[in-house]
Amino acid sequence: MNQALVYPCDALWVDPPPDLASHGRRLLAEGDSWFTLGTLNLVRSSNLLFHLRSATSTVIVNCAKPGDTVQHMARAAADPLFERLLCMPRQARHWDAVLFSGGGNDLVDAVQHAAVHVDGSPAALEERLLLTPTEATQLQPGEASVLRYVSEQGWACLAGYLLQSLAAVVQRRDQGPSAGRPLVLHTYSVPVARPSGNLNTPQGWLYQAYGQYGIPAADHAALTAELFGRLRRLWLQAAQQLPQVHVFDSAAVPLVPAQADANGSSGDWENEIHPTVAGYDKIGRAMSVWLDALLSR
Repeated sequence: MNQALVYPCDALWVDPPPDLASHGRRLLAEGDSWFTLGTLNLVRSSNLLFHLRSATSTVIVNCAKPGDTVQHMARAAADPLFERLLCMPRQARHWDAVLFSGGGNDLVDAVQHAAVHVDGSPAALEERLLLTPTEATQLQPGEASVLRYVSEQGWACLAGYLLQSLAAVVQRRDQGPSAGRPLVLHTYSVPVARPSGNLNTPQGWLYQAYGQYGIPAADHAALTAELFGRLRRLWLQAAQQLPQVHVFDSAAVPLVPAQADANGSSGDWENEIHPTVAGYDKIGRAMSVWLDALLSR
């Protein structure tokens, strides 16, 4: 098994450009921080794409950006290079598959939406994913599980946006020379909410949001599993609804969980939501076997 060769998308416009034709498979990648150096740990291999291997010589042209959301990626103008390479007339190329990493940032962003606006007015339930303990008691009396902290209106809104945005990406794929080729997504391993983030968010994303909502620490693990489980099921459902959409279930790959009080690298996690090099390698090895079988059919 040979490691895939990964180029940033703007490398195609340098002189001379990389030789893509000599490789048996050519893949286009778009996505969020799991496909980029998203942990601010500037190590070449802190990226899932660098851990993909194949018996067939493979090159990946990568358009991913740290922190990007599916809603942003679905807008053609948001990433003009991805648009050019995927479906723009006379510029798009044929790709054996499109690798797409998305949904994780959309979910984390929705979790972080505050319960009140800056003017003190309450945020509408469809704007956010979480409820405070007081809201949970008022709105969902009798609910004893962590479901009492979930705004079902907010989840329905997020899920709808994600499916619509993914359908828009599929439509753009089918407007270019890669029409009908596999669009490959992945689910996300369930993280541990803890005070470990990056330079901009040192207290983590989930942990900080749970604290601001007043959600007890004893409920953090079950709530995180519920939210990431919903995203997992949504992507697996999308593969049944949209043409030539395939989902690698990363969440099924066992990773060593982080300690809940660790504020640095712990287990297979570099910070709260990004795996370590070893964690990405575990996912990458399993995904490589799955992807090889998919593309060999």
